[in-house]
Amino acid sequence: MSRTVRASIAAGFSYLHVGISVIAGLWLVPFTLHHVGARSYGLWLASGELLAYAGIAELGMLVTLPWLIAQADGQGDRARLRQLVSTGAAAAGLSAALYGALALVLWTQLPRIVKLAEAEQASVQGPLLIVAIAGCVSHPLRVFNAVLAGLQDVRYNGLITLTNWTIGFVLSVSLLSRGYGLYALAIAAVVPSLVTGVAGAIRLSILAPDLLRGWPRPSLLEIRRLFVEGLGAWLGGWGWRLVAASDSLVLAALGRPGQVAALACTSKLGQAMTQLSWIPCDNGLIGLAQLSAEGQARRLRDALVVMVRVYLTLAGAVACVIIAVNGAFVREWVGPGMFAGPVANVLIAALVVATTFGHAVAVVPSVLGRRLAIGVATMICGVLHLGLAWVLGSRFGITGVVAAGVVSHGVVFSALAWKPFAEATGTTEISLLSDVLVPWGGRMLPMLLLAFAVQRLVGTPPLPVTIATGGLVAATVLLYMRPLYIEFGPVRALYDRLTRSWRAAPGGVHS
Repeated sequence: MSRTVRASIAAGFSYLHVGISVIAGLWLVPFTLHHVGARSYGLWLASGELLAYAGIAELGMLVTLPWLIAQADGQGDRARLRQLVSTGAAAAGLSAALYGALALVLWTQLPRIVKLAEAEQASVQGPLLIVAIAGCVSHPLRVFNAVLAGLQDVRYNGLITLTNWTIGFVLSVSLLSRGYGLYALAIAAVVPSLVTGVAGAIRLSILAPDLLRGWPRPSLLEIRRLFVEGLGAWLGGWGWRLVAASDSLVLAALGRPGQVAALACTSKLGQAMTQLSWIPCDNGLIGLAQLSAEGQARRLRDALVVMVRVYLTLAGAVACVIIAVNGAFVREWVGPGMFAGPVANVLIAALVVATTFGHAVAVVPSVLGRRLAIGVATMICGVLHLGLAWVLGSRFGITGVVAAGVVSHGVVFSALAWKPFAEATGTTEISLLSDVLVPWGGRMLPMLLLAFAVQRLVGTPPLPVTIATGGLVAATVLLYMRPLYIEFGPVRALYDRLTRSWRAAPGGVHS
């Protein structure tokens, strides 16, 4: 099976999963608000972001392990694969112990950090304790899924993702309906992760049983090397955590838990669509690692230019949809009180593009070995973001918090990551500007103007009309931007198949 086929299968599953998640999530958010209330929901989101900091304990090894597995698999080195699995399992056990210690500290400090009233402590801390305990148990099991990701077992990965989402959704709805409140959200969050871990171990024993036999004893030196390999990803994880898991926490710490829910609702559509926009290229990263190992420098550079263009093209489409219809969507979906305002909305659109470009210039050099440089850059921007979010959030609320993300990752991170990206990919900074950013910006400008015009014209129509309008805006942007992504592997393969079918059809053009 070729890299393009594997990436296409993985992308198909990812689109199906995210699409179902978005549709069901749009229904689940107001359902959850109805059963737990806006304040409790906001406190839960902020508390979850706080506990998420304990996940840094894995020290980046589970991020880099699939890339190392892919490289060893591309070289056909089964002994190296067994050594990586053994070392990964031992390292994950150490990380789980550190996770437990960090989670305990964060759990005890939760009431002070997010300003929980005495009556709210039990209702929030109890469910959060369940999440923390399950995290300790499931953490070592994640090694098996990391190995499967490196082996590109795309069909299984897609099916287990859909299965676990279904389990979480059913648990959320059924337990919330029975009045379990935040405990329902906690149980729905932890059960799928445990199922994933156990299923991953079973699947690996079927797919590659030799990788679970004859493990060499993991040495401290090999464990240390794995952590060192993951150091850049670990620093990057800290940085991204400060950006992605601090906005709600900052608002709660500033005594504005009500704004946490408003930020979550206003950002919901943008976050969901950003996930969709990352899927095509993210599913090609393992193949990128294999292509790099084969030493095909020219093919690698050409693939990277197209890949970054695709990232930005899809992010631009998302930004246009946010500008055009997100205000109307949120007002009709959960009510006018949950919309953060037009200025915050435009900043969220800008943040989509900023974080997507940051993601592109981070993951590509990370896969190609520049993990430490990218990790340091991400950490710097994460610390900067946290400080800016506190300062701007204390004065401007939600708008200030979102603006902090645009500055930290739209400006500072891009400047810091530009050189490592160029070095890792064999391009120059000027080449990246001329081959990617200039053509994208030139085509994107009229689409943004169109989005603002649509925003003025549509007002607040019924939800089906809003959704249809957003789809039309996205389709228009993608059609107009097609010269930038037509050479992307999966798109070119689909285009060629459609062209052949058209030519072979009765009345078609025959050579």
